[in-house]
Amino acid sequence: MCQSGPFQRNVQFPAKSSVCTTGGGSSVSRYEDFAEMLSKQGFTVIVPELILHDSRNALGAYFDRGIVEQHFWEVVFQSIEESGTLAKQLNVPRGDIIWLGVSMGGFIASGAAAKQQGSAGLININGSGSFLFAEQLLRSRDKRTTLSTSEEQRLRKYDPLSQEQVTPTLLLHGEDDEVIPIATKQHYVEQSASTNSDVTFLKYPLINHTVSDDMIADILNWLDERF
Repeated sequence: MCQSGPFQRNVQFPAKSSVCTTGGGSSVSRYEDFAEMLSKQGFTVIVPELILHDSRNALGAYFDRGIVEQHFWEVVFQSIEESGTLAKQLNVPRGDIIWLGVSMGGFIASGAAAKQQGSAGLININGSGSFLFAEQLLRSRDKRTTLSTSEEQRLRKYDPLSQEQVTPTLLLHGEDDEVIPIATKQHYVEQSASTNSDVTFLKYPLINHTVSDDMIADILNWLDERF
């Protein structure tokens, strides 16, 4: 079943609960195998198209550093805003929605879960829920200019750490990630400890910015134990 509007070409499978997978920087087709794997576990899976991806004015060379720097947060913020519309389109209780994302999608999933309080769960793979810290770290690493006051304010507006969040959370990250350093995930864990005690943080030695078989197995185990 496909949905219309900005979420066209979504992949949906009938099941007992809902999982939203948000993939950044690539086509939704790359996530169809993973979505089908989750559906076989009894979940409904929605893979939304992001702005500037697929049929929504896709950029030609998304992974060019300049393009990423220019559009990364635009896509993240817009997708977080659209999460409310997506939640309504699902037509299921918010408490049945699990937000899942990889890389940029991990940022989006964390922001969506923070915005849609009362969601069933959050799974963030190789992304971060600490927006301001992540951007500051990446700018320092890449020797870019520091954030302006307006840029910092906008990041704080969407930063999950600026919002009290108690969603059951699974965080997975490669220890050798050269794209989104694991330090950004560690910062989120440390800063959110006082407001969210239900956080599982799994680290994977010798894994760069990719989703390993061990990660997939741990995700399925976590879902099986919780849902």
